[in-house]
Amino acid sequence: MATLPGDATLTARAGRAIFASWAVIIATSLLLLTEVAEAMGLISSSSQDGGLLLAWGAIGVGHTIAFVGAVILVAMWIHRAHSNMREAGQIGEFTPGWAVGWYFVPIMNLFKPFQAMRELWNGSMGLADSFAAEAPGEVKAWWGAWIAGNLISNVSMRIGMMGDGSNLQVGAFIGAISSACIIAAGWLLIKLIREITEAQGRGLGVAQVFA
Repeated sequence: MATLPGDATLTARAGRAIFASWAVIIATSLLLLTEVAEAMGLISSSSQDGGLLLAWGAIGVGHTIAFVGAVILVAMWIHRAHSNMREAGQIGEFTPGWAVGWYFVPIMNLFKPFQAMRELWNGSMGLADSFAAEAPGEVKAWWGAWIAGNLISNVSMRIGMMGDGSNLQVGAFIGAISSACIIAAGWLLIKLIREITEAQGRGLGVAQVFA
């Protein structure tokens, strides 16, 4: 097994990615609370209460900032983790650049990032065939929660845009389900980052070529 100069960089990037992911979880939890309150009719996004609208806006801005920060820091971790595998002689399906890039390609971002994470997990854990090997349950659960959260969020926004009070409450209820999925995805991602980083820190096999 070989350790690489990039291991220290990976550990540092993992720490920042985990911190950012927790920030998203906290921000999304606050958003979830507002969605539940709106679904129960306790508050309304159409309210004229300036204080309420200010708080609502602050939560939205905070959530956006946390999310953008997490995207950048998690992408940096993914790139370094895939780079470590290549530097150890493990040549798989995904380059470090495309392991990140597929997240931003429409349609392909529904499955390619999952395949890249599956390869990263299996390669880091020392499996012989990183691309073809079955993904562990936690990788599947992470990606399932992430995709579900985004698809449900889209449904929530469309319903909320229909306008009347009942639609706003239904949209908020569906939005709360989306937020719960995103929180679950964030927690699972933190777990994956920790486990992959620890596995690579123990050493990667040299000159292992994947199909």
